[in-house]
Order: sequence, then structure tokens, then C-alpha cells
Amino acid sequence: MQMNAEQQFDDNSPRGDTLREAPLARMSLELPSEIYRDSFFQAMAEFEGEENPQISKEMTREQFPAYVQRLHDQSVGKNLKEGHVPSKEFWIVDGDGYAGRIILGLTYIPAPDRLGNHVGYAVRPSKRRKGYATKALQCLLDEAMKLKIYKLMPVCDAANVASRKVIERNGGVLLDPMLNDVVHQGALRFLIDLEPSGAPDVGGIIAPSSRTP
Repeated sequence: MQMNAEQQFDDNSPRGDTLREAPLARMSLELPSEIYRDSFFQAMAEFEGEENPQISKEMTREQFPAYVQRLHDQSVGKNLKEGHVPSKEFWIVDGDGYAGRIILGLTYIPAPDRLGNHVGYAVRPSKRRKGYATKALQCLLDEAMKLKIYKLMPVCDAANVASRKVIERNGGVLLDPMLNDVVHQGALRFLIDLEPSGAPDVGGIIAPSSRTP
């Protein structure tokens, strides 16, 4: 299934993103481009190998330019699938090429009764446990500020400790646990507030007071 900004924050890796290996100086976020075709398909084969397909099995290399164009179209709300919101996809790129993707929903508005995912990502299996997800989210926050998006609400499953750590390393504060556990059946919602003096408040929901001294 192709990932989009509606999916949960999940790298599908039980041991997650531990910052244990490899410098990340050459990692960056780039817009989807045909120049990454070879490494993209290599990564897709890795995802397929763990039964976590990111694209249709029928997609060929000849169709890749059209696929890249569709990703750009999504950022302006063009030809969206039903139920999808406009989103901007960035590719996580390093010296070897395509290392994953991270996606920001552009029109998503955090609110007390919302669970939909504002951010989604997928890191290439061979690049996991090296800090890519943490740095990618950090870079995405910079991009969000350029777009004047100052409040983000990533979501992860309560059992996904690795993704929770990625979110918390980037300033994510867990919202009301009762709302998360009872209404949304264990999905954890976090608020990342990028406004320098802003309180972690979304439509009347305040993050736990433990955030403040």
C-alpha cells in the first residue's frame, strides 16, 4: 500500500531508530525526482521483501516519471484520491540515493476530536536504526515553518516505542492520554508546537503539565 499523510507515523521496524550508527551529514530532504530512479526501485524491493509494499507491484521504470509527477500534483491538491488531503512529499536522500520518504499534510488542522495523521514516513529497511527518521522529522519541521505550519499532530500506535521516541526527540508532547486510549483505541496523538511562545494547545486540549517546570 502506498504511504500517504493519512497513515500513522510508523517505520515498521520493531527496534526502530536508535541513532546508533553512521553519521548523517549527507542526509537531506529533497523533492521527488527522476534522478533517484535506480535507488528508489532498489528501496522498493527491500520494502517488498518484508511484505510492506510502498508502490503497486505493477509499476514499471517507464512509469516512474508519471509517478513522480503525481507526487508533485498532490502538493497542489490535483488528482487526489478520495479521502486524501493535499500533501507535500519529501524524499530522504543520502550518498546512496533514495533512503525513504516523509510526508506533510498541508491542509490538516489539528483539533480535539481528530486522529488523522499530519505526518507520515517510511525509512528504507537497510537505512533503519541509523537516525534517519529522527533527522528527517527535524528537517520536515523546518519545511513546515517555511509553509507557515506551526502546529503538527503526528500519530503512532501505542505499541510502537521507536516511532514515539522519534516524535518526542523532535519536541512532540503527548496529548490527553484518556482521549488517546479510550476514544482512539490506543493510538497516541502528539503535538509539536513550533511557535516560540505558543502553549501546546489544540482547540482546548492542553498537553500534560509535566512539560513545564
